[in-house]
Amino acid sequence: MILKREHKAGIVVIIALILFIWGFNYLKGKDVFKKYNTYYSITNNVEGVVKSTPVTLKGIQIGTVEDLRFYNGIEKTMLVLNVDRHFTFSKDSKVKVYGGNIMGGKSVAIVPGTSPEMAKDGDTLQVLKMPGMFDFVNDKITPLQNKLLRIMTSTDTLLVGLNNVLNPDTQKHINKSIADLETTIAHFKTTSQLLDQLLKEDKKHIDSSLANFNKITTDFAQLSDSLKQIKISQTVDELNKAVARLNTSLEKINQGNGTVGQLMNDKKLYENLERSTKELELLLKDLRENPKRYVHFSIWGKKDKKNKN
Repeated sequence: MILKREHKAGIVVIIALILFIWGFNYLKGKDVFKKYNTYYSITNNVEGVVKSTPVTLKGIQIGTVEDLRFYNGIEKTMLVLNVDRHFTFSKDSKVKVYGGNIMGGKSVAIVPGTSPEMAKDGDTLQVLKMPGMFDFVNDKITPLQNKLLRIMTSTDTLLVGLNNVLNPDTQKHINKSIADLETTIAHFKTTSQLLDQLLKEDKKHIDSSLANFNKITTDFAQLSDSLKQIKISQTVDELNKAVARLNTSLEKINQGNGTVGQLMNDKKLYENLERSTKELELLLKDLRENPKRYVHFSIWGKKDKKNKN
């Protein structure tokens, strides 16, 4: 049987079309010669998941994401998964959306459940959304970023304040203060050197003064020991006895006993003594004024007196 040219061209087109369909699906991660089960999963957000995203089970690819569509309006999103029929898992298995790379892509995996009933074609699986590495890093970096922003803002405010404070006049004052401080330090250094030299020169005198001070301290300690040995209680008793005797004498004087008591308490005796003192004073006064009345001088003594007679 001889094929016509038209028949050959048709066969070539059919083969090319088959190869194209197979290659297109292969690039999408789907083998047209394999049979797949379709599973559905409903979630709030499928950001990072695209068509042909691999679906894995314990790290082994068992299918791909066939489609992404809205569910119940635009409130939720549905994942359509094509999974090789050779791989089975329980009905309570969950679809985990996790990860995230630099390009923002996410990964999809089947987390096996514990139910004895196996999932069937067309079942809807629950979603278990897990934070990926980049989500974890973002969660940690975001607070740090906020802190850095606050620190940068505070630093900027501080620098602005310093710029306002450190105006030319303030800088002049600061430079002057630093210069004064340097001068003070230099004077202090000179004073320290002079003091050190003075201490070296007067070291002998200082040592002598310290020795004298030690001697004084020793003498004071000896004096203290001597005072401890004195019978202070006996001395105090004797002093109390002397005070008692003095009090007794004073009481006797106040009572008029004895000569001193009579002199202090006898009014008549006091008046007579005062009168005698006044008369003696008058006599001495008259003696000074009229000495001839009381004293007679004669060259010849008693002979003159006889001639007068």
